[in-house]
Amino acid sequence: MRFSHPREFMGMRQVGVLAILFCLMIQPLPSGESYPYGIDDVKNGCTCHSAVASESVIITLDGLPEQYVANETYLLNISATGGAEPIENHTNLGGFNLWFSRGELTNLSENVQVFSVQEIGHTEVGNDQRAWTASWTAPEDDSLIVLYRLHINTVNGDGVPSDADLWNREAGEVVGINVPQEEPVSNLFLYGVPIVLFSLAGLVYWREMRKIRTDSEEE
Repeated sequence: MRFSHPREFMGMRQVGVLAILFCLMIQPLPSGESYPYGIDDVKNGCTCHSAVASESVIITLDGLPEQYVANETYLLNISATGGAEPIENHTNLGGFNLWFSRGELTNLSENVQVFSVQEIGHTEVGNDQRAWTASWTAPEDDSLIVLYRLHINTVNGDGVPSDADLWNREAGEVVGINVPQEEPVSNLFLYGVPIVLFSLAGLVYWREMRKIRTDSEEE
């Protein structure tokens, strides 16, 4: 396509630029709305609120054993204290996300929803509190090490994600009762072996020095 006059080309160029600007203007802007209905696949924390974890949020996860029994179901009490200070007439208080590498998680009330058998979180109703309950059924194999990860977000209730909302994480592991245990190193081996080696080295040194002196005296 050819333009007979430079002004015609400039006019078409201006129309194209205006069209692009119009398309950009009608695109939806990013929303500042939070997730009162819960969110899954939380790995790096609640960064849509504050950027980093806060030690002021004290996480409690009760009911999880140090060693699990195969197919046993454990009642989990999840809660947080401290954190964000609620404003007057707040709309919500907080939320959580809990993930296990193995086993099966189950919700026990409308405050908790199941994203998958390995991950649960709060519902919109559960967004109005900072304590929840759920259950975890251990895997059939009791010779495994199961990893878990818990995030809890405390919000001030103004409905706007910001640094005023504080969150924290807890991660750990639960071992099966038949996980092979490493034998502890005894104090006798830990301290006795170096002492014996040091003594032998000293004895060898003494014998060599004595031999040198004897040979020197004979000469």
